[in-house]
Amino acid sequence: MFIRYQFPVTDLLKSTENVLRVDFYSPVWAARVRYEQQAKDYPILPTCVDPSYRGECHVNHLRKMQSSFAWDWGPAFPSVGLWKSVEIIAYDVAYLRDVVLTYNADQELLYWDTLLETGSAAAGTVQGVLTVAFGFNTTRTVSTSYNITLDLSEGRQHHRNVSLEIGGDIEWWFPNGLGNQKLYNLSVVFTGAANERNEITFFYGFHDHELVEDPVDPDNPSLGRTFYIRTNGLDFFQKGANWIPSHILPERASNVTTVRRLLEAARDANMNILRVWGGGVYESEDFYEIADQLGILIWQDFMFACSMYPSDERFLSSVNMEVEQQVRRLQRHPSVAIWAGNNENEAALSQNWYGTSDKLQTYQRDYLSLYVDTLWPAVRATDPTRTYIFSSPSNGVLETIAEGYISGNTGNVLYGDVHYYNYDIDGWDSNQYLTVRYSSEYGIQSFPSMLSLEEVSESSDWTLGSNFSVHRQHHPLGNEQILQQIQRNIPFTLDSSSRDNFETFIFLSQINQAMSIKTESEHYRRGRGVFTSDGQGRTMGAMYWQLNDVWQAPSWASIEFDGRWKMLHYYAKNFFAPFLISPYISPAGNLEIVLLSDTVTDTSINTVSTVTVYRWSSLEPVSMENNATTLNGSGAFLIRSENLDNFLSNAAGDCTRQTCFLYLSLDSVEDTTTSSGKPHRLESRLCGGHDTSSGKPHRLESRHKLSPLTTAQGLQAVHVQVVSVTNQQYNLLTVQLTTDNIALFVWLEVAGIQGQFSDNGFHMVTPYKNITFRGERAVASSDLLAAITITTLNSKIVS
Repeated sequence: MFIRYQFPVTDLLKSTENVLRVDFYSPVWAARVRYEQQAKDYPILPTCVDPSYRGECHVNHLRKMQSSFAWDWGPAFPSVGLWKSVEIIAYDVAYLRDVVLTYNADQELLYWDTLLETGSAAAGTVQGVLTVAFGFNTTRTVSTSYNITLDLSEGRQHHRNVSLEIGGDIEWWFPNGLGNQKLYNLSVVFTGAANERNEITFFYGFHDHELVEDPVDPDNPSLGRTFYIRTNGLDFFQKGANWIPSHILPERASNVTTVRRLLEAARDANMNILRVWGGGVYESEDFYEIADQLGILIWQDFMFACSMYPSDERFLSSVNMEVEQQVRRLQRHPSVAIWAGNNENEAALSQNWYGTSDKLQTYQRDYLSLYVDTLWPAVRATDPTRTYIFSSPSNGVLETIAEGYISGNTGNVLYGDVHYYNYDIDGWDSNQYLTVRYSSEYGIQSFPSMLSLEEVSESSDWTLGSNFSVHRQHHPLGNEQILQQIQRNIPFTLDSSSRDNFETFIFLSQINQAMSIKTESEHYRRGRGVFTSDGQGRTMGAMYWQLNDVWQAPSWASIEFDGRWKMLHYYAKNFFAPFLISPYISPAGNLEIVLLSDTVTDTSINTVSTVTVYRWSSLEPVSMENNATTLNGSGAFLIRSENLDNFLSNAAGDCTRQTCFLYLSLDSVEDTTTSSGKPHRLESRLCGGHDTSSGKPHRLESRHKLSPLTTAQGLQAVHVQVVSVTNQQYNLLTVQLTTDNIALFVWLEVAGIQGQFSDNGFHMVTPYKNITFRGERAVASSDLLAAITITTLNSKIVS
């Protein structure tokens, strides 16, 4: 399903009543047949997915969506049939198939590698004119034309390379948060005999992506190398998530409304990168065009995941064609930043996940044949401008080559990217996480909301012990792990037969997921400013698993199948904010406060950080301290390190870790002027969409518990209510809330109205709080008021 198939039909067509008939085999049957044939020599492992997936076997023998035979986050729906449209292409001379574009900044030239197809391979030649055009704007275009001759004896496919001088007066395309996403309109036209004409038009952004793998210490190479993407000469922290297909049925995964909603949600959460994971599909043109528009970098896996694969000539030939077609299709998108050979296959082979050790040399040979001898040269031949990494995770390009392409330790924190999952730790404790160069996968499961589950279940299903709850959980021991993770920090006793208890479990699972990923993500962002004596640190990327879902079930997603944001996605908006105050307690018991900045300008920003101590039992602050800091450039800046117990004793008297908590905020007091004389403006998405044009300072807020909530003393029952809902615009409304005490994890849900709040899952430490709701369509204030429900942690754990 990853290859474009073409068949000449000129001699088959009739003047009327043409019928296209396509016969299909069951993919499950076809996979088994190919497995059995291959197994006469040796089996391609694994022979089947984990039993918990409730899936089918041998998908690695088919070039189909690998997760369609089931995964630990989705069902087995092996697709059959044509998943894209069928078309008849008619032409007299030649057909313009596609174009690969390269920009040479030194020469100020655009190079066009055009692919034309002719109907037959025979003697003779055909002529035509190739015209390329570049539009600076709606009124200014430059173009040039070339007379070309195609020698039919060369075959059906003909490459013609042409160039266009455009000068240096261009704007560059930048990722989200770093600059504008300037796109230019380009076209290439082939005109043949009798004015036969076909044209390709597209938008293009000027970009320069490179993978930076410099020694972290040139005097001590053993300390490893950096690993991050540099765009247009800018070094910036990559913040994002992993993307799986937006639907388990591939023909529905290209729905442009769904794709845009998800990608805009990524942008709104301050993400600048998504990884298109290798167990899905190469996404639609709409996907990449929207990513171009929004400034979302794409880490593009090739579609190989968690498996060994065949290396016979037929399979490799098919893969070579797949890579050539897909790279030619995608390379002109400025959002595509890096190519990756597979998901976790190097780690699976080197760590014997699937029992490959008995024939290790055979499986190593297969691995090298596919990812080193086939994919790598195919990518370089079509797109030499971007880096190809052999696997994810890996030790990067240079170290992987030095180790012979298969490392004994793909989780080496001194090189490349790391996938890190640990369900047996306290996810709210940042000291439990690795300090890495780049974390390209990490995650924690949660259940989707009851609003989502109600769409596909009955009331008898609404307990954790029901067949429904067990069947929809495909991760081995997943529900047990979620429960254990909750109970490490929140007092909760499971009743497997109670619906109310099930709803509480769902709510707590989302709290645990949000807090765990917040803790881990901020740990990675702080790691940018860390460099230990043994070489750890210099972290430059964090992509959590996963952004989206394919059904209503427990998973790692931050957005539910219907587009509803989980608590995690609201938290991502804050922990990926361009500026952030991030506290943690060190292993030595110190309160460490770090300011994080992603600015890439020469702006100095004067800030005031405030540390407020509260008792769990009162809205009245125990103490408050302010600290002025000037942020210069991007990075992680430690502004405070003090023994926590001493701090509590000095600042709050009789406060203990059990009776009190910290509430931190960061305000920008004024923005100093850049060398260009232009004032700096903080991103409007910094804090829930507040308008910065009024000159009001932004406020970034962070809450930090000092001990597990299981030991919290003094937490009170609360009454959180909506005071008012008022319309600002047809789809933008202000919601004012009030509380009579400290309210934890205040969660607002709206049934029947699509949209998002500016903040959610927050703590209320003041009697009143205003937030906004933005609907996808017009919303009346009375309708929103009637639809809002409020849940707090207090209501679940305080009797």
